[in-house]
Amino acid sequence: MKGVLLLSLIVGGSTLADDWPQWRGPERDGVWREDGVMQAFAGDEIALRWRVPVSSGYSGPTVAGGRVFLTDRITKPEQMERVLCFDWRTGEELWSLDYECEYRDVSYSAGPRAAVTVHDGLAYALGSMGHLHCLDAANGTVRWRKDLHAEYRIDMPMWGIASSPLVEGDLLIAQVGGTPDACLVAFDRRTGVEKWRALGDRSSYSTPIVINQAGTRVLVCWTGDNIVGIDAQSGQVYWTHPFPPAQMVLGVASPVFHDDRLFFTGFYD
Repeated sequence: MKGVLLLSLIVGGSTLADDWPQWRGPERDGVWREDGVMQAFAGDEIALRWRVPVSSGYSGPTVAGGRVFLTDRITKPEQMERVLCFDWRTGEELWSLDYECEYRDVSYSAGPRAAVTVHDGLAYALGSMGHLHCLDAANGTVRWRKDLHAEYRIDMPMWGIASSPLVEGDLLIAQVGGTPDACLVAFDRRTGVEKWRALGDRSSYSTPIVINQAGTRVLVCWTGDNIVGIDAQSGQVYWTHPFPPAQMVLGVASPVFHDDRLFFTGFYD
């Protein structure tokens, strides 16, 4: 068992920090935008508020509405993935969801990779083998669920599904890697009904972002084969930049958008 340590981050001495409801924060860019962010700590250590035991996994915690969300994996008495929700002040477990999930042909099998995305009272969790759940963030009730591996015949990456789902308007968009033409799939975020699918590319591990380009909301994704710009609402491909991997698909880092420039970086490429 591993321990998850949640520390109290106080902003400006008394004001609480903004929520961190998805991968890399509110805008998916790793930036804190609230006022009064501390520039230095008062001592060498921050006081520990609480700790809770969890099992193994690679997903980062997300924080929204006074709750901390995390995923992990247990292997006994059977293989299961879990979605966990804790009170952010006390560490009390508010609810959990577990489901059977046998890892097949996934290296580094310690647990789920993708961070839980929380939006408008709903929590979206995507597991390593493609189990996608939409949950009531307050109580863990399942609103809808999908086995993407079974439904889209995923060409499973070596390290499983790692890209965190993204909410854009009424859509939930995921890099699925389905065959033959479902690398990216958009669902109605409230019902789970498919709205569009796009690209025959292999999937990567990189989480997409949405940018404003020429007055249009454009989904930017680094797939296993290309960097693509897509109409987030329709799935129409606007542009493609070939970026084939030198040795194997190993795109992990999210795109970074700054001053009208897009940056991509990878281990081999």
